[in-house]
Amino acid sequence: MKQKVIHVMVIGLISILGLELGGAIYEGVVVASQWSANPPESFAILQEPYALPVEHFWIPLHMIVQILIVGLLILCWQYKKVRNLVLLIVGLYLLLRVPTFLYFIPELNVFSITEPAAPFSKELKERADLWVNLSIIRTMIIGCVYALCWLILSRFKQQKIELQSVE
Repeated sequence: MKQKVIHVMVIGLISILGLELGGAIYEGVVVASQWSANPPESFAILQEPYALPVEHFWIPLHMIVQILIVGLLILCWQYKKVRNLVLLIVGLYLLLRVPTFLYFIPELNVFSITEPAAPFSKELKERADLWVNLSIIRTMIIGCVYALCWLILSRFKQQKIELQSVE
């Protein structure tokens, strides 16, 4: 039963991370490229009354991923090969989330309250470009976590076969 729960959790994690990865790529290619194009005028995309509610997409996905990662860590603790991969995922996900709270969200909030009618600002353009470029690293981290989850699935299936042959 425990092995089935782990299997379902890994499949769920792969699915949600796939959505995160696709969303990150879309956001980088389509959304961020538009709001960062000509600051502060292009920041209007981030502002009311028609602001893109990106938090409606990201917050639920990140919460689900975090719950699944912690659950996997607990359930897979006895499987050393899998546990080590889950610990690596924990580290990578922290590497993704901590800068998000310390830099990405606050900086995006600054952009979302900057008056779009102001003249073009080279400083804001550089800040927006830095945000976009650093966000590429976040997308790569999501991709690494996604790939590691596939590896976990493979290793867990292999370990499950080894456990069955011992029994």
